[in-house]
This record gives sequence, C-alpha cells and structure tokens, in this order.
Amino acid sequence: MKRKGTSFHQFVQRIPADVAEGARGMTLALPVGGEVVRLTISEKAKDVRVSLRTSDPLEAKSRQAAAIEYLNGIWRSVREGPKRLTHKEAVALAGEVYRVWTDAFEDDPGSAEMWGRVEEANEQAAQGRFGRASLRITHDAASRARSIEERVGDLTNVVLARRGLMIDAESRGRINEQVLSAMRQVSEVQSRRAEGDYTPDPKAARFPVFDEPKAGSKGITLLALFDGWARERKPSQSTVDQWRKHVESFGTFLGHDDATRVTKADVVRWKDALLEAENAPKTINDAKLAALKVAFSWGVANVHVTINPADGVSVKRKAKLNERMLGFTDAEAAKILEAARHSTSPVIRWLPLLCATSGARVGEMAQLRREDVIVERGIPALRITAEAGSVKTANSERTIPIHPAVLAAGFLEFVEGKRGPLFYPPVRRKADAKKPQHKLVGKKVAEWIQTLGLEVGRTHRKDPSHAWRHRFKTLAREAGVIDSVADAIVGHGPKTVSQEYGEATIVAMKKAMEQIPVPGWSPP
Repeated sequence: MKRKGTSFHQFVQRIPADVAEGARGMTLALPVGGEVVRLTISEKAKDVRVSLRTSDPLEAKSRQAAAIEYLNGIWRSVREGPKRLTHKEAVALAGEVYRVWTDAFEDDPGSAEMWGRVEEANEQAAQGRFGRASLRITHDAASRARSIEERVGDLTNVVLARRGLMIDAESRGRINEQVLSAMRQVSEVQSRRAEGDYTPDPKAARFPVFDEPKAGSKGITLLALFDGWARERKPSQSTVDQWRKHVESFGTFLGHDDATRVTKADVVRWKDALLEAENAPKTINDAKLAALKVAFSWGVANVHVTINPADGVSVKRKAKLNERMLGFTDAEAAKILEAARHSTSPVIRWLPLLCATSGARVGEMAQLRREDVIVERGIPALRITAEAGSVKTANSERTIPIHPAVLAAGFLEFVEGKRGPLFYPPVRRKADAKKPQHKLVGKKVAEWIQTLGLEVGRTHRKDPSHAWRHRFKTLAREAGVIDSVADAIVGHGPKTVSQEYGEATIVAMKKAMEQIPVPGWSPP
C-alpha cells in the first residue's frame, strides 16, 4: 500500500492473534533493501508497518517478500517459545556482530585513540563497572551481567532480531558475554588497521557458522494448510473430501508433507507428471492444482508460509474446435421429459423437469427440502441454500420461482405433507458414508438418462444433467430475457460492474420463466 503524501510503498502485516501477547515489546530488525530497520512492537500494536523506501513496484514486491519471510520467522519463534542457545550457537552469533563491525570499518577504521576508548569501555563492562553499574560500591556477578547488558545489549538485540530468535534468560547472559568478547576483538583489529596493519585477523576463524534450523524441521504440513482453509471457508463436504485427497497425492509425489519446503518447481513437476498420466487438463486445473492453490493461499494469508508455489501454475492448452458443451435439442428434451412423466420414481419424475425449467444444477434440485419450497410475494418458489447440502459459489444461493409447467404437473401436491429432504431419506443406511446423498441422487438421474438411447456424454458434448443448464440459457436468449435476469435464475454471477447494480426480483424472474417453453406442455 501507499501512504498519502509519499510515493514510497509501505509494508503492513497484521500481527497474528496467537502471537500478539508474546510479541509485545519485541525489537524487530526488518530487512528493507540493503538496510535493517529497527522497530519495537508496542503494547497496543495490531500490525507491523514500515516504509519499503522505494516507489518501484517490482522492487517493492521483492522487499515485501523479504519482510514477510523475516516476520514468519519471528512469529514462529514466538509460537515455539524461548530457545536455549548452546555455547557454540552463542559464539556463532557473536561472530556475526564481529563481521559486521570489521566490514563496516574496512576502508576507514578511524584513529587508534578512538578504538582505545572503545576498548576501555569494553574492559569496564567486563569488570562490572560500565554505565549505571559504575555507581555501585561492590561489583558482584549480577552487577557484571547488568554492566555487560548495558554495554552490548543493543547489539545482541539486533543479531537476535535478524535471526528471528527468542532466547531464555540463561542464553541471554551467554550471548552477551560472547558479543562483548567479539567487540573486544573488533577493537584490537581496528586499532591495528588504524596504524596501517591490515594483516588478516588470525582469530577471525574462531567463529563457527550459525546453523539455521533445518527448513521444515518444525514447519506446517500440507494437510494442515488445506484443513485450515476448509475450516475457514466451509466448502461442501464433497469438495473437502476430493480436494484433500489431491493434496495428499501431491505430498506422496514429493515424498514429504512439509509445506515450507515446497517450491514452484515441485508443483510444475507434479503438473507434468499428471499430464504424463493422461489426467484431463480440466481436472488438473480445476481440482488438483486448485486444491493446492487454496491451501497455500490460506497459508500465506495466515502467516504459515511465505509464498504460494502453486500460483500461476496451470495447464495451458488451446481450445479444440467443437469442444464446447451443448444443451439438449427440443427432440431430446421432449424424449427425456416424456419418459420422466411416466416414471414412478419421484427422483426421475421431478428432477429432469425441475432442471429443464430452471437451468439449475441437478445437485441443487436433488438436495431440496420441504422447507425450501416457499411462497415469496405470492409466488411459489424454491430456495437454493447451502443449508440443504452444498452450493458451488456465493451466487448459487438464491430463490427462484417455480415454473408454471412444474406447478401444473402437481409439484406442490407432491411436497405437501413431506418433511426434510424431498428426494432421499434423511437417515443414511451407512453412517460413515462420505458421498453426499444429493450427489448420489444426481448420479442416478444421469445414469437413467443414459439408458434412453440419446447421444449424451462428453463424446457428444452433452452432459446428461448439465445440458439442461445450457439449454435454459439458450432458450432465455431466444425469448429475449435479459442476461442479468437469466443469470439470477441459474445462479451465475454478474459479468460486468453495471450488472452488479440493482437486482433481479422474483417477479422479474417469474415473467422470464414464463417465456421458457417446455416440450409437451403449453401454458394455460
């Protein structure tokens, strides 16, 4: 974002609720470009804000990514609690202080006298006589610790903040001792340089390299990301079950389930393997990659991972000629509805007719309950809601009029006296069954239509149930129904900003529906 009055981009990240209390009072050392910006999290702070010090959008994105990665380490450290530093780790971190100070004065070390004064202060700290401790008459171990803290505490804070480390009290004393020792070594090296002696410091190699925790050693799993998304977004159970399997499959492909170790190259390799296994591009894009994308997107938003490695990965293919799905012809629609009219099964008797007259998805109609058959403004209507089972998008939840043909066929008489779901028993025969019942009902309708001898299926570009949806939109255009009203009936979202204004009322939808012909039925 940008603040008013400046061209520089600003970085803002909300402090996660679960670390807010532990983060209060922490000093951060945020990397911004080639600099480090020190910030202290106040008692009332709800977010971390810092200028990225650039107006270049690409450079701002790069600096933003670095800041996010740094803060993720900080939040992880808070969650894990104070860390105990080993002696080796304390020496390694002190070595970072040593290298920063020796590099900073590499070309212009200043005077030997200045470094003499620096060393004098260091010696006072080592004796417990630096700063406020110098006012004490006696100088015990506690005074010495406080004296060293006063002398090098800020340097310790910076090196810990750069590493995103929180340490316990014992480790604090240990690293302060090593930082003071490192600074005394800096004074010695710089004093020689000030007098023209640039001989390499033979003791510089004494500092070991600080070993970062192995990537993913305490990371978050792929399924934990997906489950977090599912808890928050609450998609249909069928989507959760199917997409969770895709995420599991990706982990199996990688050989691990650590989300923090996943790279974009890993996702591309998986995509290529799926293509090699002849998975359909639509399945790869709309299900398998989609599952990864939502999981990692949730992870980024909730500060569990720094990037979404699945972002931008998809199967790019040129649409083939004659590939677009079609609706039923008049003859096909008439054959299906005539056969349905003579069926003794309520599922077959009503679902094809309901889909034909509304353009609704078969699952939306299959999950209807008695309480979803309502009257609104004096118009018999159907309420399509996630409460009944599942809906595909936010626009799928809607109330639509019942077509006159459905009323004339006796639908209201059919639902009279019923309770709960209209097309399946409310209690499942298998308590542990995962497939939603309305999905099974929809599948039953599709299988029945395929027995009628029609040319349906992907080969013929006609889905046994979804073809009603295509047909309805075609008939709506032929009847002159405006797109916004037709979209409201079938549950499509607005395509333009102008269509977002106003609403298609149930009266407008009723007038539109009355224009949709139904084979074998004529309006009174």
